[in-house]
Amino acid sequence: MKNLLLLFLLISTFVFSQKKKYKLDVVSNIEAKVIAMKPIGNNSLAKNLEPFYGFAFGGNLMTPINFGIGVDYSMLFSNVIFGKENIYGNIGSPKLTVIDLFLTHRENISDDFKVEEMAGFSYYSQSNLYLDQDKSKYKNSGMGFNLGGKILYILDPLGYQAVFIGGKVNFYYNNIYNENPEIQKYFGRSTFLSLNMGYRFNF
Repeated sequence: MKNLLLLFLLISTFVFSQKKKYKLDVVSNIEAKVIAMKPIGNNSLAKNLEPFYGFAFGGNLMTPINFGIGVDYSMLFSNVIFGKENIYGNIGSPKLTVIDLFLTHRENISDDFKVEEMAGFSYYSQSNLYLDQDKSKYKNSGMGFNLGGKILYILDPLGYQAVFIGGKVNFYYNNIYNENPEIQKYFGRSTFLSLNMGYRFNF
C-alpha cells in the first residue's frame, strides 16, 4: 500500500512538472517610436511631397516559440515641395494615418540583442487642407501590405526594457479612380521606405 501511494505521488509530480514546463505563456509588450518615411517611385506622393515625419504607438503578443502578432498606429506629417503646389493641387499640409497589422518572428542573437522580422497588412487614411477653404479637408483612404524588421537592445537584466531601431517598406494603394490606367497608377499607388527608433516595455 505504501509502495502504491509513493508511486502515485511520483507520477503526479512528474505529470504536473511537465505541464508547467511546456506551458505556452504569451508575452506582451508596448512601444513608442519616432518615424521618418519617404515615398519613392514614379507617383504623385513621391514627386510632390517632402518626407513624412511623425510618431507611432504599438504592441505585440509573442509566444515562447518566437512567433507573434503586432499592431502599430502611426501619425505622419509632410509638406508639399516648394514649387509643386500647382502640380499637387489646391491642397496642402498632408497628413497620413497608418494602421499596420502584422505577424512577427524573433531571433535571439544574444542575451542583449534580438532581431525581429515582420510582414502584414496596412490601412491608410490621408487628409489634406484645401488652401482656399477655411478648415475644409480633402480625404481619401487606401490599403496595402508591409515588410520590415528591427534590432532590439535589452536595457535591464530582467529584460523588461529595450530600445530598438528598425526599417519598413509599405506598399500603398488608394481608392482614386481614373479611366486612364496610367493616371490612376500615378495618383493611386506609392511605396514608402521608413526608418524608426523607439522604446519598448515588456510585461
